[in-house]
Amino acid sequence: MNAKCSIEYNGRASSKAGEAWRLIIIKPDGSLLVHTNEGYQPLNWQPPGSRVYINGNQIITIRHRPHEVLKITLHEVAWVEVAIASEGDFKLQGSHEDVKDWVIKNLAKVTNCPGARLVGTEVPLNGHGVADVVADCNGARVIIEVKRGIVDLNAVSQLKRYVDAVPGSRGILVGAWFTSGAIELARELGFRIVEY
Repeated sequence: MNAKCSIEYNGRASSKAGEAWRLIIIKPDGSLLVHTNEGYQPLNWQPPGSRVYINGNQIITIRHRPHEVLKITLHEVAWVEVAIASEGDFKLQGSHEDVKDWVIKNLAKVTNCPGARLVGTEVPLNGHGVADVVADCNGARVIIEVKRGIVDLNAVSQLKRYVDAVPGSRGILVGAWFTSGAIELARELGFRIVEY
């Protein structure tokens, strides 16, 4: 549905959204999403299992655990469409696991160390997190942080914590794309960056 609406939410927090044009999606499982014209995150939403009621010009969704109420007041409706969606075959390629597998298969290239060997994956680091991949390069530990998408400053900071937890180690960031800030900080810290 595309409608000019206002929204009130009360639950774990509270919010109000003034009158504006929005896209409202109600799914058979009780999910409700309200989108603006920007971004992919909904402005408001209720999860599956919510109860959806129509009362005059209001759409009311209630979630019981935790108790949340979302009220959408419709001021003008541009269009309403009823559609059937179904599950089809779905295979994600380029998942986090796929990227880790690529790193492992290309360990010498990623580490720039011909004799690199895998120490492990999902390696706990003395209470400082879990490294995606740890390798050994001629007796030195290499901690490899893998990001499926964009590598930003948070990823660089995360890798720094991991490297600091393992004295004498060096860090490598692997991702599809790096922000300019991430590249700059990674270089300052001496981390290798690898695009896949």
